[in-house]
Amino acid sequence: MNRRTFLLFATASALGSAIGVSSLMKQAAAAPTAPSLLYSASDNPAGGHFLTRLDMRSGQVQSIAVPVRGHAVLPLADRRVLLFGRRPAFESAEVNVGDGSTTPFKATSGRHFDGHGCLSASGDVLFTTENAYDEKRGVLGIRDSKTFQQLGEYDTYGLDPHDVQLMPDGKTLVVANGGIEQHPDFGRRKLNLDTMQPSLVYIDAANGKKIDEYRLPDHHLSIRHLIATADGSVGVALQYEGDLYRRQPASLVAWQDKGSDLQLLDINPADVARFNGYMADLAYDPQQQILAVSSPRGNHASFWSTRERRFLHAQPLSEPSGVAFLADQNRFLVSDATGGIHTFPSTPQPASASLLHQFPDKHWDNHLVLA
Repeated sequence: MNRRTFLLFATASALGSAIGVSSLMKQAAAAPTAPSLLYSASDNPAGGHFLTRLDMRSGQVQSIAVPVRGHAVLPLADRRVLLFGRRPAFESAEVNVGDGSTTPFKATSGRHFDGHGCLSASGDVLFTTENAYDEKRGVLGIRDSKTFQQLGEYDTYGLDPHDVQLMPDGKTLVVANGGIEQHPDFGRRKLNLDTMQPSLVYIDAANGKKIDEYRLPDHHLSIRHLIATADGSVGVALQYEGDLYRRQPASLVAWQDKGSDLQLLDINPADVARFNGYMADLAYDPQQQILAVSSPRGNHASFWSTRERRFLHAQPLSEPSGVAFLADQNRFLVSDATGGIHTFPSTPQPASASLLHQFPDKHWDNHLVLA
């Protein structure tokens, strides 16, 4: 298997009102300060694992084989990218997109990675979400961001920390505690669904002290993925662990304005049912205050108004995965598990997807990152 595979963009086909590859490339070239590199974990049909990078200006795709199935990605300086192992993972990896090399790093004894991480404000420290499975508690691993040497850990004040983001103040970490007890001896089996207690927790990055904690009324709504905006608001993608045959959750997306409570965004039961209890990645348009959230199990990309605190519309898409926002083009990018990358205009009105490209050898994971 080649460690690096380069593919060129072909002519795009379209769904709905089309926007071609060449059009997007011209727009990206006209805005040289806009992020132009798109990163995602991916797999191929043979089961190989990769870090994939797409240059939005040239259309060049680079895929580098990695030793672990990845989930979230985090671009660093010097052409390095971190790929966090998909839970439960005992290994993550640093990937050098310049020479195609990979440097795995392991979780400490009694811990496994939970799929996400973030940097400190200085960039010197890496925080990783981890499960201290024998102790039945969630932790943030603290590592040197260059050597990955373990420096310590913080408690997350809950079980199953999945996502972590640094808030714009550069001092506060926000953690999504999914609330689910798991142990590697049982694979991905969920051991405490009757008593799970998800939480959104704010932690002082300097000392690990809990600043605040928020919970939703329904304890079966697992808090999974986050987006922290420039003004200090936080969006939350939820996954329902209750019995969908008996009742639907009230919502699957929550929002918290800075200094306010965590609130579910309004949606009617017929609309929430289409998402099959599962939301994944998020991206945000701060100008129109529209939040895009993918639902791979529901086969829809969904759009929500944070200004009006409600669901706007959803568009059918086969297993949508990662979501990113192109601010210079006022569009959302959405990947899918079958190799497609689509664009959606950021609008309160329903709008069809346009297929940007189809990569038949790629199964995108749940996250897209622009850098």
